[in-house]
Amino acid sequence: MQIVPVGRELARALLGDRSIAAELAGGLIHRDFPDADLATKLPAFAQRLDDAANPALGSTAPYDPAGWGLWLFRYDPERMVVGAASFTGPPNAVGEVEIGYQIVPAHRRRGLTVEGCSALIDWAFYDTATSAVIADCAAENKASIQTLIKLGFVHDLTKRERLYWRRARQV
Repeated sequence: MQIVPVGRELARALLGDRSIAAELAGGLIHRDFPDADLATKLPAFAQRLDDAANPALGSTAPYDPAGWGLWLFRYDPERMVVGAASFTGPPNAVGEVEIGYQIVPAHRRRGLTVEGCSALIDWAFYDTATSAVIADCAAENKASIQTLIKLGFVHDLTKRERLYWRRARQV
């Protein structure tokens, strides 16, 4: 599997032209990708990338996430984008970055989410400002709980039927 960073052109293509998105991502886009949650967030992500690149906004422009945004999971045996993961931004003031992920139902339980997220977590820890990667999931989401455990996360907190997880930098 390959992880593919999503820049401005690919983000816009994912919104409007799946054939161009497939070309930019280096593989077909699975018919069930993106899921409803990512589809809802994608326009704002694309707009943030557009604004970051707009010189007219000057110092008011948002930062370019430069890897701290969306990444696609391209399953090489099928040359197809089957999922994604994203960071909510670069490390915060205490060095935490939050990760979220999704994979199409037909490609679940193959270890692809663990493989893709593991590569992204390693990438995040390459930045010495990152002290921990955090995540959350619904308390009843057994698959996500198992994924987070396999990725080395430790349950940190429970609030209103959401589980909060943490994977600290290894010293």
